[in-house]
Amino acid sequence: MSTVSLQQIMAARFRTSAHADSQTKQLMEVLGLSTKAAVARLAIGRSLSLGALPVEQVDAKGLEIPASSIFTQEDVAIWVGLILTHARVFGATAIDGMDTFRGFLRQHWHRGASLLYDDWKNSNEDFDSFISTLVKRRADLPDRPVGSGAAPRVKVEETPPTDQSNLLVRALAEIGVSAEVKGVLHGPRLSRYRVALRDVNQLDKLKRGLERLALAMSLQQHMPTLSAGDEARIVMIDVPRPRATWKSAGKQDLLDALKSVSPNGDQLVVCPGVDVIGKPLQFDLKSMPHLLVGGATGQGKSVCVHALLVSLIAKHSPASLRLALFDPKQVEFSVYANSRFLWQDKIAIGVPACREMIDDLVAEMDDRYRRLSELGVNNVGEAAKKGMHVPFIVACIDELADLVLQDRDIEQKIVRLAQLARAAGIHLILATQRPDAKTFSGLLRSNIPARIALTVQKASESQIILDDPGAEELLGAGDMIVKLSGTESSRAHGYFLSLADVESVVRK
Repeated sequence: MSTVSLQQIMAARFRTSAHADSQTKQLMEVLGLSTKAAVARLAIGRSLSLGALPVEQVDAKGLEIPASSIFTQEDVAIWVGLILTHARVFGATAIDGMDTFRGFLRQHWHRGASLLYDDWKNSNEDFDSFISTLVKRRADLPDRPVGSGAAPRVKVEETPPTDQSNLLVRALAEIGVSAEVKGVLHGPRLSRYRVALRDVNQLDKLKRGLERLALAMSLQQHMPTLSAGDEARIVMIDVPRPRATWKSAGKQDLLDALKSVSPNGDQLVVCPGVDVIGKPLQFDLKSMPHLLVGGATGQGKSVCVHALLVSLIAKHSPASLRLALFDPKQVEFSVYANSRFLWQDKIAIGVPACREMIDDLVAEMDDRYRRLSELGVNNVGEAAKKGMHVPFIVACIDELADLVLQDRDIEQKIVRLAQLARAAGIHLILATQRPDAKTFSGLLRSNIPARIALTVQKASESQIILDDPGAEELLGAGDMIVKLSGTESSRAHGYFLSLADVESVVRK
């Protein structure tokens, strides 16, 4: 492209196709970006990570924007070099002038915008999930050519966490606590410091001073957390780290965590995520026996629910487990359509269908109790020893509030299931993004002992989910507090699962 200079490119104007222009506008709105150029850069980069451009005619009917909006004087040479190299490696027509360059940029923008829009839809239009998809895709790029003729791809290295022991000791001193760090363990998102207090009488001062400790360590709005240590005068202080140092656990990590679970189908083990130091968090839903998952929009509630359901499907067959899925908002459970695990071979979509399926579930519970009575046993476990084999039914309601607010009678039926269904082998997972007393009444709360709280906006919402504050101070993006029946609350970070990950397990 010797006939065109970088200065000429910077003085030019560029446009994409009409279709990509429309998608660019939509992506601007949903991602909160102020200019088309911001989306264009994401789209061009998305396309450049792939192979040859498809052979298709791409119109140039999108609105024009200046090159100076897309590139800067500092990075234009890099962008031009990437586009030229991509064309050379993948055998495209040589870029020999401004018109050819415009055409290649238009095609990359066109392809990338469509792919980004698909990414947004596949992440259930959840901002954190979408961003995690982009970050994970870049982190997974190989650092050497893949396959014949493929272009080299650069692997983006994670920023390693740093030891802030000295800063922590100084910050503790600022709040009047004299201490020494005895060790540090870097987890997926937080670093756990093992701290020895010189005077145990300063423990109360430390508990009261966590907010000032966060200020002294420049943690912005994020709070360190305090827990008991393993020896006298030892405490554990978990310090949030910058997002660039986070490590995500994905589908394979979840499946690896389930390898220790017996495949005989007599448990309902679920894995919502990993704990603060990266160990898998597991529990048996059968012993809980019901679970509430709550969190604000975009904080990872849906991905958490998928992790729970994938955990169950991975260790069961349709003979030992059926899923009764309730989707009143008609957006969440489409990936499970036609699954062999569906109870009644369908998903209840919309409030009327959900109401009907809840009635059927209550009738199923009553019928199972009748059969248990005939056998003279108290639960399905004992019944199995006498030849009555029925699958567990896990009923998962995606948005509890939509059902309860539109039909108050449904709440009473859900309460009845929560009170009685355990012995009949029926267990509930209730999810909501509007945790308040209207949608999660005291009677229902008292019968749903296991809780998972993702990030919420207010302490009062955390109180509704956990009976304790704290979820309002979580980090978002799947950060959660898990409170199980008869145990102390614990911090965890959810597995990141794409819809493709979920589908690969669901279709087994």
